[in-house]
Amino acid sequence: MLGRVTRERSAALLALASALVAIALVMSAPAAALATRRDAGDAGTTGVTGTTGGTGTTGTTGSTGTTGTTGTTGTTGTTGTTGVPTAPATNASVSANWAGYALIGSDGATRHFTRVAGDWTEPTVDCIAGSDSYSAFWVGIGGFSETSKALEQTGTEADCDSNGVAHYYAWYELVPNGPVTVRLAVSPGNTIRAVVSVVHDVVRLTIDNLSTGAHVTEVRPFKDPDTTSAEWIAEAPSNCSGNNCKALPLSDFGSVDFTAASARLHDGRHGSLTASKQWSAQAIELNEDSGGGGNRFFGPREELTAVPTVLSATGGAFGVTWGEQQQPGFGSGAPSGRNFPGFGEQ
Repeated sequence: MLGRVTRERSAALLALASALVAIALVMSAPAAALATRRDAGDAGTTGVTGTTGGTGTTGTTGSTGTTGTTGTTGTTGTTGTTGVPTAPATNASVSANWAGYALIGSDGATRHFTRVAGDWTEPTVDCIAGSDSYSAFWVGIGGFSETSKALEQTGTEADCDSNGVAHYYAWYELVPNGPVTVRLAVSPGNTIRAVVSVVHDVVRLTIDNLSTGAHVTEVRPFKDPDTTSAEWIAEAPSNCSGNNCKALPLSDFGSVDFTAASARLHDGRHGSLTASKQWSAQAIELNEDSGGGGNRFFGPREELTAVPTVLSATGGAFGVTWGEQQQPGFGSGAPSGRNFPGFGEQ
């Protein structure tokens, strides 16, 4: 009995032991799993990321090359001449109050001009206190013939009063009528352009101050105009009483250059003073006695002159130069090769 009990107890104990082992195995499984998970969590910590290396410093920019030196400016060319000759004209006719050029029909033929034009630079007059003097510069049609009774002209004046003050102005004149001053300011150095045209009994006179842009045009009826000549003239104006005229003292204007000189005939032919065989150019030299009248050859005296130059190669330009010369005394006679027309005559 005892042995059976013992075996039964042993079996019971064995069974109990097996059960405990099973329980132990059951309980140990989660622990193992936990151990496994723990082992995974216990992996080594990630190493600290190394710091990024600093950006290298930018290389220094190369220095800019020096700018090349600027080339020197070329010298300015000399101003071209106006093309106005300086040699005095030869075979000039002599007048008491005109100097310059006139166009007339060639070979003695009568030609009729319908237009004349020209430019000049207003000269500076040299005035002396106590002495009045006068000078005029103009273009015109007619008036050259000794029998002419008309002249259509426009131009400028440069006068000196008794106080030694200069006066400059513009004007036109339809001879035998007196001159008319026009509202055009004129100063020394101004470039002046004048044009006169004649159609039947109507005269158109235009004067421009090219330096200021101002201009004046006059259109006037004029009975029986003279159209047999065309002129470009520096003049000693005359003081007239009826038909008796006397040239006034000529102002010292130094010199004046006429340029762009042109004329046109009634048949349409036109050009410079040498452009047509239908006309010929006559040089005119001024010789004015400044001794106050009387016997022209009594005692030595100063005589004022104005002498034109030869024409330019194109025939459109010439100069007129003021001067004075000592004339011989009584008994010496007139200078060789000259004639002395009366005052106011052309």
